Amino acid sequence: MNQDEQIKALKETIQWFKKQIEPHDCGWMYTTIDGLNHRIKFLKKEIKKNRSKETWITGYNKHKKGYDKWKEDRCPHN
Repeated sequence: MNQDEQIKALKETIQWFKKQIEPHDCGWMYTTIDGLNHRIKFLKKEIKKNRSKETWITGYNKHKKGYDKWKEDRCPHN
């Protein structure tokens, strides 16, 4: 299971726990949800760390072109 699939499964598990919460005696569920959210944050950091620089540059250039066009359309005097 890759990291994206793990994140998806953890999010689904969190949603399941949230539906099970009752007004009392469910503190452990909140603790579990917090632990699952912590794991998601860790996995997202790992994905970001493992992403190649070329991927980052490609994404940056793609968005920069869109921003440049938007700026040109909105601010013709620049």
